[in-house]
Amino acid sequence: MKGIQINKIDDDFHRSLEINLPKPDLNNHEILVEVHYGGLNYADLMMCNGSYPHPKGYPLQAGIEFSGIVAKCGSEVQNFSVGDRVAGFSENAGAFSEFLSIPETSVTKLIDEVSLEDGAAYYVQTTTAFHLLHTIGKVEANDILLIHAIGGGVGLNLTQLAKLSGATVVGTVGTTGKEKRPLECGADLVLDRTKQQFTEEIQQKFGKSPIRLLIDSTGADILNDSFDLMQNLGHVVSYGEASGKPYDNLWSQLVRRSLTFSRLHIGHIDHRSDEWLQSQITIQEMIKNKKLKLFIEHIFAIEDFDLAYQSLDSRKISGKILIKIK
Repeated sequence: MKGIQINKIDDDFHRSLEINLPKPDLNNHEILVEVHYGGLNYADLMMCNGSYPHPKGYPLQAGIEFSGIVAKCGSEVQNFSVGDRVAGFSENAGAFSEFLSIPETSVTKLIDEVSLEDGAAYYVQTTTAFHLLHTIGKVEANDILLIHAIGGGVGLNLTQLAKLSGATVVGTVGTTGKEKRPLECGADLVLDRTKQQFTEEIQQKFGKSPIRLLIDSTGADILNDSFDLMQNLGHVVSYGEASGKPYDNLWSQLVRRSLTFSRLHIGHIDHRSDEWLQSQITIQEMIKNKKLKLFIEHIFAIEDFDLAYQSLDSRKISGKILIKIK
């Protein structure tokens, strides 16, 4: 079968399309998925360049997010049948391949109104946004919420979900032009960090310490500057460090205002829990009822993976990039 593979040669990382990869074996609790679409995420880029090495090591079959059709079920699989349309998250990677074996707890069925394209577009980003807001952040209707990187895929989902909850949404972008879509999604204020000092602008509009909930994927100085905006007893939730790890003064920043700090990786949520299963039902219903819009920026053929990689790496994309496998 064909798929994207990452190899490490000395200290260099190389990605390539391989056409003779072995078809995966199937354990009793696993399903074999014929993959139709893969969702490209920043984690994939980091795995490709070695800045976020996968625990399996290299060579590594790439891809963590996918949608497709169940081709075979292990002998102890209970909740899926051949022909089911599914989307999922592969902790062991390998999603950018024609076939993927994966535990049944790592996938969800798609309702008829959610396409395979939408399945691969929502699974990681929308589910992450949902749990950032509702499981970890406990967003409330009167909250003023600050979202860094609001123009990216997770940011656009966060904006829509937060507005549905009645919150006031403030965001920042690091690339000029990426403020347009979050404003279309209902954001109340979006600031371009390349042109504006975001802390001063937010304080002028909302007061000295207006933010109850901060959701951050940037880290470093952007996160550090944001602490001046936080209310006493506010909550900071991190899900990435695009600009660098949080500074060593994190503890002293938190104790100034009795803030809480959380970190989320959706792979750490029990996918068998009612909390997880209900989130999937809720998200798919919102897509079905057009309460939530998915922005699919481009669909690349697997043969054009390098173009997809470069497109996401440019940081100019405001939306989702898919890889067409089937």
